[in-house]
Amino acid sequence: MKITKLASLLFVAGLTLSSCSSNENLLPEQENVNALKSYKIKRDASGAYSIDLDVDENVKTTSFKNDETNKNEFHFYESDNATSRKQSKELLIDDQELSIGFVDNRSNKTSNISIIDDNIEMAKKNLEDTFLSEYSITSNEDGTYDLDFTVKNQTTVDFVYNEEVNIYEIHLEKGKSSELNFSRNFTKLEGEVLRIDFVNHFVNEAKSNSYNRAKTTSDRKPRMIIQSFNE
Repeated sequence: MKITKLASLLFVAGLTLSSCSSNENLLPEQENVNALKSYKIKRDASGAYSIDLDVDENVKTTSFKNDETNKNEFHFYESDNATSRKQSKELLIDDQELSIGFVDNRSNKTSNISIIDDNIEMAKKNLEDTFLSEYSITSNEDGTYDLDFTVKNQTTVDFVYNEEVNIYEIHLEKGKSSELNFSRNFTKLEGEVLRIDFVNHFVNEAKSNSYNRAKTTSDRKPRMIIQSFNE
């Protein structure tokens, strides 16, 4: 009887270990790894926009323009075939707004970034009057975003967080400064919207009552609005 009981206990223990081992093997398959690892949206010195995508292995990417929403949509699917992980595409602004949507069918996550800026065709006339030369916004796998930008000569840069409207502001104006290249990292909190504005300050000379008065105007462009869903 003692031998029979011992054999039974060993049999049950073996089943338990086998079950645990099987569950451990299933864990990696059950994890919903993001198909889209990161993206970079950039505007060059001419005002043209483009996007670079970095996707996971064996991921198929389809892109199209949604005519109803004017949104550039990128969909990512699991694929049995090896595909290129690095992809690039030019983007066009419609009516001063560039809207981009990402639909990850592997992790069932969706996100969106909207950029308010001048259309390249309309901006050609006044590009020389702006402070910002070029910039890029890059998403990271840890949920942060890197903003890299270059300003023109004699431009001062000031970083401000506007608590009243929950916007990170980058103020640009004419001044004595030799620094041209800047980088900042922003953290997007789960369930919240990340907003980043470039605020351009211009000074116009206007004559009034035989003396000059300086009038300052500001323009918020470009503006970035980043949202994530199903987090």
